[in-house]
Amino acid sequence: MVSMPRTKIIVTYGPSIADDRKLREILKQVDIIRLNFSHGALEEKLAAIRKIRKLSREIGREVAILADLPGPKIRVSRLEREIPIRKGQRVVLCYSKKARGSEVPTDFDMYKGMRKESEISIGDGEPKLLVTELSKGRIICKAMQDGAIGSRKGINVKGSSINAEPPTGEDMKFAKFAMENDLDFIALSFVKSAKDIARIRKVVDGMGVISKIERQEAIDGIEGIAEASDGIMIARGDMALNIDYSKVPLMQDRIIRVCRSAKKPVIVATQMLESMLNNRTPTRAEMTDVANAVKSGVDCVMLSGETAIGNHPVEAVTALSNILSYTEQEMPSNFTPQKSASSGHEGIAAAAAGISHTCDMDIIFVPTHSGTTVRMLSGMRPDSTVVALSSSDKVRRSLGLYYGVVGVRVGKHDGSGESVDSEAKIYARRMNAKNYMLIYGHQANGSTSDSIKCFWGKSHRKRLRFF
Repeated sequence: MVSMPRTKIIVTYGPSIADDRKLREILKQVDIIRLNFSHGALEEKLAAIRKIRKLSREIGREVAILADLPGPKIRVSRLEREIPIRKGQRVVLCYSKKARGSEVPTDFDMYKGMRKESEISIGDGEPKLLVTELSKGRIICKAMQDGAIGSRKGINVKGSSINAEPPTGEDMKFAKFAMENDLDFIALSFVKSAKDIARIRKVVDGMGVISKIERQEAIDGIEGIAEASDGIMIARGDMALNIDYSKVPLMQDRIIRVCRSAKKPVIVATQMLESMLNNRTPTRAEMTDVANAVKSGVDCVMLSGETAIGNHPVEAVTALSNILSYTEQEMPSNFTPQKSASSGHEGIAAAAAGISHTCDMDIIFVPTHSGTTVRMLSGMRPDSTVVALSSSDKVRRSLGLYYGVVGVRVGKHDGSGESVDSEAKIYARRMNAKNYMLIYGHQANGSTSDSIKCFWGKSHRKRLRFF
């Protein structure tokens, strides 16, 4: 038995965890594996998917897989060699597949949306260029710092409206691949509005769509984007290159508040434990960053390079899990009472969350075919752990995105109390729970949860045990 935090963990697959032994250790502690489609061939992705599924079955944990699509990332075109840049140097960018003379070629025509005094960042932010002149399709800049421009490095622009729209043709191809291989989520990069999500939904069916918030337009329209999405990822890396970096912490808080209000899961990503690329322990600032994310009410935190290319991937995941668990134990309740309900599902979920809060319940068991009631419960942040009893592998995996939810495999049931009573009792005993409740459908063969049954044992409050 392993004690797991209620905040979910997403990690990025890469060379550092491709080894079976390391991947097994990672899978024991995480809820979702992210595949970054900005790098690597589809054959490599397929091999990773098969390995993740195989090892997950072997250790008895159902870990979801997220396909992170590249989106309309503007990049430097292919270069034969890296171009060194000195502060104050004149740099000219132009739309071209290959370099012409001393000009830096780009794979997207930025000229029309560019404005003077815009700031351009190359790669992870070095060098930074200031646009001084626009002339005949060429963007003339002054280097604000030393650096180097490498082949296929990403380009971010602050202060201009660059009309690269997601999803791209490449995104659509990758989304179809994700569908064909039964992945659980896709993440759409550089979202501007809810219309972008509508376009990708034409390709994916039954997959969760997570919108990555990286642009000012997305921050401005976050309410509509959250409503149209199945989840939100606060992608702080590109966000800090597209807006004033000093605004990122407050923008993060704002996005989390919107998602909590809309009851949509929210992920915080980028540099959570960046120092653990090389070090065995995180910095004090990183530990505080993770704890503050938990206290603000996020559903998930994500590791990127720490597990993809870092030297200590298992230690990074263990450190993250420990920080999450301790913070959750010490923080006050995040329970969010409902003032009204728009459906029967929501009403029964609100009642269960309220009973959980006032009656010291350990677990809320929910037999589910679709996960609807479970998702609503998670958004209300009941004090109890929510255990979803489902016969569907896909539904159980999809719940890996939601705070405080554990999926448990059961045989097919009709959703009535009798059909799941015994299952709940078995798992309550295994998970060391005394006080628990069961949400179920009163009418056999009905798909609606409309009843609550409470089971009372010795009153206590201690850590539950999970599988």
